[in-house]
Amino acid sequence: MTHIIIADILYLLLLWSVDIIHLISGNTGCRMEKKNKPVDEIKDYLLKNGYKPGHRIPTQLEFSEKLGISARLLRDGINILVNQGFLIPKGRAGTFVSNPQRESVVEPIRWFYETKNIPDYELIRARGVLETAIIKEACSNRTTKDLLLLQQIVDNQSVQDISSKEELILDKEFHIQLISCAHNKALDVVGNVVLLQLDLLYERGLYPSNDQIRPDDHQKILDAVYERNSSLAAELIATHIERCLALANCDIKNPSEIKN
Repeated sequence: MTHIIIADILYLLLLWSVDIIHLISGNTGCRMEKKNKPVDEIKDYLLKNGYKPGHRIPTQLEFSEKLGISARLLRDGINILVNQGFLIPKGRAGTFVSNPQRESVVEPIRWFYETKNIPDYELIRARGVLETAIIKEACSNRTTKDLLLLQQIVDNQSVQDISSKEELILDKEFHIQLISCAHNKALDVVGNVVLLQLDLLYERGLYPSNDQIRPDDHQKILDAVYERNSSLAAELIATHIERCLALANCDIKNPSEIKN
């Protein structure tokens, strides 16, 4: 049942994310509106009629009659949704609603930041707002198993002579597990902004290697979560992210603003 709920959340977020892409790309003219009308009608029909990941959609003839649009426009709309990852064609078996992976929700966000040339510090600030809020939920909802998993990651980070790529992987694992401590599947998806920020810093050569302070930061954060001290945990995570701003050489005078 949990996997079905997660898939539903991802499907809705994926639908939303492409709408955001159309908005931020400035494609608001009549030509684009006419082109996207069949796509919008298909998505609205699927959502309003309870189609879930794995469900087979109506045939093109049935769909054309239900929506009152030509077969050509319907076919074009379905092809667009297939290319966007909403639908999966399976030959004679029909076309099905996709079951998107969590990572697929991140790509529209990546596209936005890369095409709009958003400064690194803006993404780090966004991470700060999200993670300081999420860690408060983590303090309330964490389990013993969560703490053991976090401790194992921190212990692995303390090993000497690991590569920068291995450091990045462990860093991402720590923050994903920290977000998972909130036990809120919607927050799991939103938390991918954290992973995107770390990936982009690494890709741009701004991710520090051999950072001995990172495991210490993580241990202090873990200890605060263990004690369910949400105010201290939020302060520690904000300071940790503030260091990301400094290490990334971001031009910002008051990084502590991310705590607000």
